[in-house]
Parts: sequence; structure tokens; C-alpha cells
Amino acid sequence: MDLQLLQSNPELAKNITLQVKGNDLLTFADKLVKETVKEAETRLKEQNKTDELLTRQQVSEMLGVSLATLWHWEKKQILNPVKIGSKVRYRRSDVENALIK
Repeated sequence: MDLQLLQSNPELAKNITLQVKGNDLLTFADKLVKETVKEAETRLKEQNKTDELLTRQQVSEMLGVSLATLWHWEKKQILNPVKIGSKVRYRRSDVENALIK
């Protein structure tokens, strides 16, 4: 049976009765869990990528603006840096969100 056909046309599945062996059910459940874990890992990696911390120089080059402009944007709260000791970093996600606005 083509599961993709049933997924794209759920009305076809209303009147279907299935007889499934235990091993087939366990195999299906295992596959479903593995796919879900893989998707969750992909999402977490993507989220971590977007929250990468960038230096002032990297953000300046990325946006094509001077360091002075970044300082002015900080004062106007357009971009809010993260201060780690004496170092200033910008979250990639914040930079990308500022570009969208």
C-alpha cells in the first residue's frame, strides 16, 4: 500500500482496515522514531547556527557598514550586542532579524 497516496488523500483511508504483524508494527515505530530524532537534530543544528555569535568586524563586513555605524545602531537599539567581559558579540539571528525589519 502506498502511504504517500493515503497521506495526500486522507479520505481514501477512512474505510481501510489493516491487519499488521507485530514485527511490521515494531519496524514502522522504529523507523518513525529515527526519522523524528533526525528531524529534531536538524532543527537544533539550524537553530544553533542562527544563534552563532559574531564579532563586530564580521557583522560590519556582513552588512557592509562601518564599525561606527554599528555603534550608532547599538545606541539606537537597532542591534543589541551581547557583552562577554570586554568583548562585544552579535547574535546572527538578531542581525538577520534587523535586516528583515
